[in-house]
Amino acid sequence: MTRRLGRSWKRSRACPQTLRSLSADDSTEGSLDGKSGAHGTSILAGHKRETKKCPSFLPRGFYSWSSPDGKTERVTPFAVVLLLVLLAVYVLNQADRLVLPVVIPNGLRCDEGKEDCGSYNASGVGGNGSSAHSNGTSSSRNCIQFDDDQQGLLTGPAFTVIYVLAGLPLARLADTRSRPLVLVLGLTFWSVMVLVTGFTTKFWELLVLRILLGVGEASCNPVAYSLLADFFPSQHRAFALSVYHYGVYLGGGLGWMMGAVSHPLNWRWTFHILGIAGLVMVPLAVLSMWEPASVKASREARRRGKTSYSIREVLVYLLKNPPFLLLLVAASVRNIPGYALGAWLPTFFKRNYGASDYGIPVGLAIIFGGGLGSFLGGFVSDRLSSRWRGSKPFVIAGSQLVAAPCIIAVLLAPTARESYGLLFLAYLTAETWLGPAAAIVQDVCMPAMRAQASAVYIGVITIIASSGPVIVSAPSSN
Repeated sequence: MTRRLGRSWKRSRACPQTLRSLSADDSTEGSLDGKSGAHGTSILAGHKRETKKCPSFLPRGFYSWSSPDGKTERVTPFAVVLLLVLLAVYVLNQADRLVLPVVIPNGLRCDEGKEDCGSYNASGVGGNGSSAHSNGTSSSRNCIQFDDDQQGLLTGPAFTVIYVLAGLPLARLADTRSRPLVLVLGLTFWSVMVLVTGFTTKFWELLVLRILLGVGEASCNPVAYSLLADFFPSQHRAFALSVYHYGVYLGGGLGWMMGAVSHPLNWRWTFHILGIAGLVMVPLAVLSMWEPASVKASREARRRGKTSYSIREVLVYLLKNPPFLLLLVAASVRNIPGYALGAWLPTFFKRNYGASDYGIPVGLAIIFGGGLGSFLGGFVSDRLSSRWRGSKPFVIAGSQLVAAPCIIAVLLAPTARESYGLLFLAYLTAETWLGPAAAIVQDVCMPAMRAQASAVYIGVITIIASSGPVIVSAPSSN
């Protein structure tokens, strides 16, 4: 192997967290073609790399293999651990967000034409008006009354607008302060909001908690993108982000399956369980995510003398960045039908096919179809990028052309069973874009503004995509 590489490798005692091994491509950040960064200069120009001895309690497997020039192309075990922890957090993030549309037709929303759908008893399981009164529990209804327009508001703008507004300031905190701390606080806050959602009895309470959920969840992606971009070099970044985005499908599938058991468990317990799971995840995240002093020093050195970039500076930089703008438009258009399907697909199966057992088959289609598609997109992008750095946009475009007829077929299938099968193919082909797209955002931006750039990207495509559920609800109401 050493002969093939044409250079001698030696065992380094440098900590993997020094970012020597994590930023081998930083001198080429800021452009898709691998040229120098902003203003035509290397981002790391003039900065000397510093190393730090690994703590003795770390196993030797955490040490990085480095070349004499101080760079390495190998992903460290610490980076893998960090990726897995971020994946677990993102699974909860998506499950907490996506479970609401699933439980709406499964007991949360009162059936049209019924005056009472049962009372919320102390146990939170089942219950009707008479049994609630006989047990001396609350006479408030177990379901909540609202129409299709209000459902579109709940599953669309109520979450996404505040998600976008909170994203930029939280991303700036991540760029200038401790990234793990920002994420841990966000995880704690949104888990509490999910837990409390299980106690709501009125529409406005559900609406307020949905808005607050957006505040907490806005901390997740900018922090994760920034961390993964630092800990994975460019040639491995698309696959790493694809693994992270598997949380969309694993969390979404979990949300569907949790919604499927909302009849025997009651929809309130669905929120209670997810909220408790998030709070249990907090101490694990605290123990697993940390930035050593050497990481912070490397981040400071890579800012080329600046302590931080303001939101205005980031926006000006991005507005003059054609690859970023083109990706922003494409991702926004792509996300509109994605959000519409996610919000209305449970109701579609209920009304169109009369199905009540759709949770598990749809959840499996999301987990395996979407997950496999995400891994495939990242793998293909990284393999092609090793030979052609501009390949990621073509992987995205090609996959969406193949996915479009599959998505249409899902809605036109004559039976629910056929629709489930086509949904697997739709997720397999359509969801290859997330990892490569997130990698492009990191590739075209300077390291010191990655979290804020990610927040802009996520915020814009999210707020535009939030129109999807509302667009569907308008003709449905009429």
